[in-house]
Amino acid sequence: MHLDLCDDLVRRALAMGAADAEVFYRKARKLEAMFEKNDLQVPKGDTYEGVGIRVLLGGSGGVRLGFAATNLLTSKSLENALSAAVAIAHASPEDPNYSLAEPAPAEPVPGIYDQSAEKLTLRDALDQGRLMLEAARDVDPRVTLDSAMYTIEVSEKAIANSRGVRLSEKRSLFVCQAMAFARDGETVSSFDMEVGASSQMSGMDPAALGRKLGEKVVATLGATTIPSFRGTVIIAPYAGAELIVSPITFSSDAENVQTGRSKWKGMLGTQVLSPLLSIVDDPSIPGGAGSTAFDREGVPAHRLDLIEDGVLNHYLYNCYTARKDGVVSNGRAAGTDQNTPSIGPTNFAIAPGERSLDEMTAACSKGIIVNRFSGNLDEVSGDFSGVVKGGYYIEAGKIVCPVREAMIAGNIYDLLRQVTGVSRESVEIADMRLPYVQFNGCSVTGKQ
Repeated sequence: MHLDLCDDLVRRALAMGAADAEVFYRKARKLEAMFEKNDLQVPKGDTYEGVGIRVLLGGSGGVRLGFAATNLLTSKSLENALSAAVAIAHASPEDPNYSLAEPAPAEPVPGIYDQSAEKLTLRDALDQGRLMLEAARDVDPRVTLDSAMYTIEVSEKAIANSRGVRLSEKRSLFVCQAMAFARDGETVSSFDMEVGASSQMSGMDPAALGRKLGEKVVATLGATTIPSFRGTVIIAPYAGAELIVSPITFSSDAENVQTGRSKWKGMLGTQVLSPLLSIVDDPSIPGGAGSTAFDREGVPAHRLDLIEDGVLNHYLYNCYTARKDGVVSNGRAAGTDQNTPSIGPTNFAIAPGERSLDEMTAACSKGIIVNRFSGNLDEVSGDFSGVVKGGYYIEAGKIVCPVREAMIAGNIYDLLRQVTGVSRESVEIADMRLPYVQFNGCSVTGKQ
């Protein structure tokens, strides 16, 4: 039915003079239970349905693009959106790199749709969220969930274009996330967080997530200041999501490469990271939070060994940036019906290393574990500076104490070339799987 709607809108766009047309449809039903300061907020549920229409008009020096979207699927609203897309295309500058995806087989990904999600209610979301809250509080009554959320979403996407692409996919997503702290009198711990996501309800364990978060914040009670030093910094997965994943995805984004914002322009096939780092982006993981058979443009999405032993193998492409570079899109178009395709990863993973976190810690004469990072990171230059959250001071191979008022700064691109350790352990954070990553010779600023 939804593909039929897409087909009809494509035909109507062509009848209005478009040389090519694409229609992307999305429908989502979302249930959400939220908590603040250990108290339930008003649960909410909503259903969304909308389409995004792209049209291309031929010109003497290239192609003109028009885009319009609507979340009112009435006949009049759809007609207005079609007319708007065509009108915008007529008024847009020509560009030879606009194009639509060509049809190609897209293999369904198993496990990304839990049919039981269709029958779940707000009560189910509330019950699951309470499991997380109660488990965190059972660890220690000093724990407060500052904010927490359990979300159930069932969605469907469909895409059709005038080139012959005609695809649809249904999926479910269960997300559990919380931010918490512990208070003992006047002493307050660092805030910390946990995030879990799965396509299957059975893949989520809110109670386990709550217990882990409670244990983390209680462990940082009594944090103390440390002297400034130069030594080892171990970036934990949650800090790595910002300090490591963010600059890597930014610099491998083909649009950033083409506009000169990426540090890795012209560096395909060369060493950009330490040989200890290998990175995979894989949309075909069964049940993965970021798994999909095809991207925002209908291009089949396959596993990319993005970086192997520090060597950059690929940039992330959508159709526009691929055509600009004279290559084929590798299925990394991202976005919704409300916008034109951008670029983004799917399931991003840094390969685990050979040493355990305990072994990395034991070999450290002086250092710090950074569980979370709060500060600024310039993805263009790589310069960063910020406060260590939930960190631990290491001396003579042992964790001495939780720390407060410590800062780290440096250039992440330089540090990623100087990695000295990657842990065997990995942590799954929504659509990322990340190990602990160690750098030596880093400057840590403590309280003087």
